[in-house]
Amino acid sequence: WNFIVWGLYFALFLLVEKLWLLPKLEKCRVLNHIYVVFFVVISFVIFNAAGMVEAMDCIKAMFGFGGVPAVSAEAIYYLRSYAGLILIGVVGATPLGAKAVAAIKKNRAGEKAVNLLESVVLLVLVLVVTAYLVDGSFNPFLYFRF
Repeated sequence: WNFIVWGLYFALFLLVEKLWLLPKLEKCRVLNHIYVVFFVVISFVIFNAAGMVEAMDCIKAMFGFGGVPAVSAEAIYYLRSYAGLILIGVVGATPLGAKAVAAIKKNRAGEKAVNLLESVVLLVLVLVVTAYLVDGSFNPFLYFRF
């Protein structure tokens, strides 16, 4: 049922957004981004849960309900372990990277350097992602549950 609820969840938000929220969201780009990230993260929980009870328990825990502390030793461990990736993700989600590349590409040497570095960065990224996947514990493919 959680997959059906997941689809209805997005249908409801698309309907509400198109009918009422779109003019308000277009005025403030920051609010628009926060809105999207918030509801997409909630949808990931619904999609990944084994059932709706588990999904609701996870959502309650995300907001400090259900007896789960907001800060724990485990949370600090994960924050320290993945701080670099979180920082890269936050910076990558902003237009800073595109602006920096555009500034470097203004001259011919900068354009050549960007073209060369792009391939190197993508190769390193593939290797890092592969290393994290190999290092992770067993996790069956999500779509096998269909």
